Amino acid sequence: MSRLATFKIAFFFLFLAILDHSVMPAFRIGNACPSFLYIWICYVSFEWEARKTIPVAFWAGLLKDLMSGGPLGFQTGILVAVAFLLDQTVQRIEREFPGIYFLLTFLFVLLCEASKLVLEIFVGRIHGFVPVHLGVIFLMALYTALLLPVFDILAGFWLGRRSLTRQYELFR
Repeated sequence: MSRLATFKIAFFFLFLAILDHSVMPAFRIGNACPSFLYIWICYVSFEWEARKTIPVAFWAGLLKDLMSGGPLGFQTGILVAVAFLLDQTVQRIEREFPGIYFLLTFLFVLLCEASKLVLEIFVGRIHGFVPVHLGVIFLMALYTALLLPVFDILAGFWLGRRSLTRQYELFR
């Protein structure tokens, strides 16, 4: 993917935000609702160049802030910080390890939501710590990571698949 600021990518962002806000709550398990915007950030970190993860995390966080009605920049800051850690991790790992995408997506969502919980308690949006919150965060991270195959199909349909044979055509 050569350019991040294309109409196709911007529309995909908006589509994922609307999907997260309107459709995904129907698939809620308890209080845990998966998020395609989280998977989108992980997808960009796994599949695209490293310098594109932070802008995607910024715009995804801004969309989450605007749609949640919370303070502007709350989720944006969290997503940018955790996406930076994700990006650094992805650059240093062995990608052929089975289940690595699932594990990193799970940990990314877990860290984002745990950071959000701590900040909400600190700011006073949530009064007191309830252990149920940790269960919801764990379930949300698991549920979101389990949707990786669905997102892969969706992204492949929308963005197209990169042909692995293209690089070998030069040597024919």
